[in-house]
Amino acid sequence: MRIILEPLIKAGTEGVEMVGGNGEVRKVFPILACYVADFPEQCLITCTKYGTCPKCKAPSNNLQHPLPADDRTSSWTLHVIEEAKQSASNPSQFYRHCMAKDVSGSVFVPFWKDLPLCDIHSSVTPDVLHQLYQGVLKHLISWCQLLMTPEELDARIRTLPRAYGVRHFSNGFSILTQISGPERKNMAKILLACLVGSISKKAISAVKSLLDFIYLSQYRAHDSITLGYLDDALKAFQANQKVFIELGLRSDMNIPKFHSLIHYVKSIRLFGTTDNYNTEAFERFHIDFAKEGFRASNKRDEFPQMINWLSRREKMAMFDNYLHSTDTNQSPSVQSRQKDGPHLAQKSFFHIAKHPPFPSRSLSAIEEQHYAPQFSQHLKQYLNNLKLKRTSNQGALYFNLPFQSIPVYLQFRFHPHTLHDEIGDPDLEESDTVKAHPRSRQDPSGHFDTVVVINSDDAESTGVEGMSSNTSILLINYLLIIFQVLALVECV
Repeated sequence: MRIILEPLIKAGTEGVEMVGGNGEVRKVFPILACYVADFPEQCLITCTKYGTCPKCKAPSNNLQHPLPADDRTSSWTLHVIEEAKQSASNPSQFYRHCMAKDVSGSVFVPFWKDLPLCDIHSSVTPDVLHQLYQGVLKHLISWCQLLMTPEELDARIRTLPRAYGVRHFSNGFSILTQISGPERKNMAKILLACLVGSISKKAISAVKSLLDFIYLSQYRAHDSITLGYLDDALKAFQANQKVFIELGLRSDMNIPKFHSLIHYVKSIRLFGTTDNYNTEAFERFHIDFAKEGFRASNKRDEFPQMINWLSRREKMAMFDNYLHSTDTNQSPSVQSRQKDGPHLAQKSFFHIAKHPPFPSRSLSAIEEQHYAPQFSQHLKQYLNNLKLKRTSNQGALYFNLPFQSIPVYLQFRFHPHTLHDEIGDPDLEESDTVKAHPRSRQDPSGHFDTVVVINSDDAESTGVEGMSSNTSILLINYLLIIFQVLALVECV
């Protein structure tokens, strides 16, 4: 790290000229402001004793205190290391002297020592993936399994009804091994519902406040009000955390990842929302640069093969970029022909079956089996709005439809937005499926996912303002049928 960041010493002290987006040249002073890492690496780079807090001086036996201790600073850590060097005559004495001050005794010269304006303890950021999901939530689920027994919790999980956006764990939690981050997120969605009525109200309040904290901390926009909500959720958990000690699950709550929660509000004020420095985005590189390369090798002397594979992939990507740049310089007529070709179809983010499972289902069967009462009336009003010379919606109900049956699809698949709210990529593995299965002998109640459709540019990501409240649009069985109706109207 010292070798890699050595250019920052001169650049941060003397400045370096850089060209901005508007073409102007400015002199900037780059410094190390943020360091994204999991807890072991945070302790390593801050020279902090493992098991203590890398941001404050809270000892390992007092991490459960609701307030943070005095902040650690780079100057204080360097002073402890220099003091240990002067008083120690051998490495073991140096190690013991540093560890007595909760400073790592394995680092003699920190890499950030000469970096200008660098406070390494302040630059350590929260980590939603490892601290919250793989840390706090992992402890929480294990405690719930002890309170209810794993078999009882699994039985409750299996009885949950299937719903859109919620993974159905058909075998419960106890059978899972090497649980990934997305699986933890899906577990958090259903955990609270499986605990109601089985554990004490105080334990429910502790679990609820922790889940509130996890979701509030991931807001993509924060102000003083939302940060107040985050602080309230943490205080609610701290007021109820003793229940886990009273129930015999823990002897104390001195857990570093739980202690790290008290530093979230300050870090968000300093560095912005947590999606700016969540390790989840960088964990994806393990797949692109390590796992896929290893799978492409013959598993023997794999490192040279992986490097060769990555080098070829980079060359192919550079060639694709070159072809794309040449395509953008073509004439508009060529570009229009390319847009009209199959390339546009490949970029579709919604996928539906080529042939409908029910090619001719009567309107009466749709109203009964799809739980869509008054579908014919809503369909008449919808078609009336498409006419150039429309009548009133009430008058449209007296007209007869030119058909008595329509094809019906049961589901469609789409690719959700990425972490940075960009348009989804069909080539990505992640996808969601919205289903609307009618009732049958095997499934008397059917399966109908509910969706909220954004029909206005004023819709907000943190609420439902600007979204449709019309029943014929909100119910997914209506939505799927409308897909085929639109195609039918075009043909007529």
